[in-house]
Amino acid sequence: MAESTLDQVQRLVAQLSPHEQAHLLASLALRMAQVVTSTLPLASVTPTEIVEAWEEFFRLGDALAASDTPASDTLTAAVLALRR
Repeated sequence: MAESTLDQVQRLVAQLSPHEQAHLLASLALRMAQVVTSTLPLASVTPTEIVEAWEEFFRLGDALAASDTPASDTLTAAVLALRR
């Protein structure tokens, strides 16, 4: 059942514009952050780990942006446009 639902969601996401996908990604990221922070004790995550996690997040984003082709409007381009 879960695979079927995931497949349905993936098909629906594919129908969204890159801008809509970026909004969906931001919404999901917020939800995931809330889940993670509500289940982890505050003392288990150090400020250094948080900084390292954000640095890795942006490193991966930059790597994705570098692999984009100028002719295509991609999710990465939409996310980068939202960050500005």
